[in-house]
Amino acid sequence: MSSPYSILGLQVGADASLARDAFRSIAKTCHPDINPDPKAREVFVKAEAAYRAITGASASSDKVRPKPSRASRMVEIDLPVSIWSAAKGGQVKGTCALGQAIVKVPAGVRDGDRIIAKIGASDVACVVRIDDEDDFHAQGSDIITFLRISPNQAKFGGFAEIETPSGRLRIKVPENTPDGARLRVENRGLPSAKNRPAGHLFLDVEIVETVSDRAVMALDRILNAAKRPRTGGKIQMPGFGKSK
Repeated sequence: MSSPYSILGLQVGADASLARDAFRSIAKTCHPDINPDPKAREVFVKAEAAYRAITGASASSDKVRPKPSRASRMVEIDLPVSIWSAAKGGQVKGTCALGQAIVKVPAGVRDGDRIIAKIGASDVACVVRIDDEDDFHAQGSDIITFLRISPNQAKFGGFAEIETPSGRLRIKVPENTPDGARLRVENRGLPSAKNRPAGHLFLDVEIVETVSDRAVMALDRILNAAKRPRTGGKIQMPGFGKSK
């Protein structure tokens, strides 16, 4: 069984002031008001019991509580950010009960990132919430959207251009690409930031017929019908032949 001194990391015979300092140090990271992890709570309870065993302090006479951290005292607000601003950076208006502030958003932020801004005399923690926009959706570091191509592009392959939050891209479409296929363009999602690698761009293929596509297919049907061999009988063309 561990002794109270070993639990607090002290030498046997350490005085009450050293025990108090050791307990405060543990409480700063393991107090239940700061750390909800059950293991942290267990460490705190053992440290508190060891501290009281060394000092003889009662639970009611000597409460040791850590001072709330700067972050825990901050007002926290959601900061809606467009996927375009998340990719390229920009300035976004943040609003709370304290007022408004223009928040500088760095390129490459992810959903859930915290940006500290000042509103009046107070620091505010702005939690980034990336909004879907123009068929673009952010998922972690990746961006997902649609790539609309014609039946001819799907069948024969080729290139398609698309405007994305990271810029205009020329996408290679493989031959015989089916409707609903997903293409991946590496490192074209949200850019790298804070030691996080760049995400990827995922394109969900939608095959869309245009007027010209329908005209081409109709012409193909006519030409194919004309190539089929005729069987039996004569073909009477309008306006020709004997009149009665």
